[in-house]
Amino acid sequence: MTKTHGKVDKDAFIRELVKGRFSRRQFNKTLSAAGLAVATMPLIPRGASAQDEAIVFTWGGYELPEFHQTYIDKHGMSPNFVLFGDEDEAFAKVAAGFRPDLSHPCSPLTKKWRDAGLTQAIDTSRLSNWPDIFPSLQNLEGTQFDGEQWFMPFDWGRTSITYRTDLVDIEEESLGLLWDERYAGRLAVIDAAGDTLAIAAIYAGIDPFNMSSEELDMVVDLLREQRPLLRMYTNDLTSVAQALASGELVAALTWDDTAAGLKAEGIPVEFMKPKEGVLTWVCGLVLLKDAPNLDRAYDVIDAFIDPSAGQYLISEYGYGHSNAKSFELVSDERLAELGIPKDPTELLYSGVFFQLFKEYEKTITMFEEVKAGF
Repeated sequence: MTKTHGKVDKDAFIRELVKGRFSRRQFNKTLSAAGLAVATMPLIPRGASAQDEAIVFTWGGYELPEFHQTYIDKHGMSPNFVLFGDEDEAFAKVAAGFRPDLSHPCSPLTKKWRDAGLTQAIDTSRLSNWPDIFPSLQNLEGTQFDGEQWFMPFDWGRTSITYRTDLVDIEEESLGLLWDERYAGRLAVIDAAGDTLAIAAIYAGIDPFNMSSEELDMVVDLLREQRPLLRMYTNDLTSVAQALASGELVAALTWDDTAAGLKAEGIPVEFMKPKEGVLTWVCGLVLLKDAPNLDRAYDVIDAFIDPSAGQYLISEYGYGHSNAKSFELVSDERLAELGIPKDPTELLYSGVFFQLFKEYEKTITMFEEVKAGF
């Protein structure tokens, strides 16, 4: 993805889309900059009827056929996809009346969607792949209520720093790299408090999701110190990857897939394992209440948690998958290259697991104020 005078090169955007180069969270702001609608952008297979196919409301990058091949095998076509830019946007649109069959938030939001009356419990007996889901993900905290499953784990991974090993001089991997004045103007962070503010808290030795008011003030001060060193706050990680590849950036806060993609292109990068720890997360599917295409929605869920989908997710995006059998389809060499363990328990609890902020609205507001220069 290239930008000219702050505007997205639409032709380049389309080329990248066709090649399937976008992955998790890379559409929001990028689509808007291109003059395209994010939350209302449907990807409907040619000849398909929206009334007959399941509708999946998800991040850009997960509409690829590799994530639902068993659905295609069964129904002869893909489900319909509508893309959102972030989880707040997805929740707001569904709460306002949009009714897909499935959506794709991260696990801490399960209760929020349920309490708002937007979702229904998932009948795991209808899913052939459910028995192969890692037990630690089947029983993930905050995703079961009254003995029922309200969230289907799919992808899991980390938020950390991708850095150029040939352009950065460090003795010990530390989140402090994002505050290193030697690299002023060549650093970037994610335009989301759930990532950037949380990482700042981890760097300060503070639990980001149980901060007191005083601790939140400390973390916000850290972000104010960081702001003049940054080249950008962005959710367009395709542009971040290109800036890292060119050397315009030397380090950026990313998810696993950025480092995986750059390594595959031969760019000398590492996905940091900082001494302070990383942010870890699990995202997945929720089943909307009164889903208009319930039977096919279950087929989509089963396709997403199929080992074939997991093989692609791991190999191409560098994320972990919820189905243990997926890892049998990926070589040990590839897993070692990506730094992905075969059991999510090892990763998820080695860092700080993503939750909702204790004072959510206040935290988000303060993050936005920092970005605005206040």
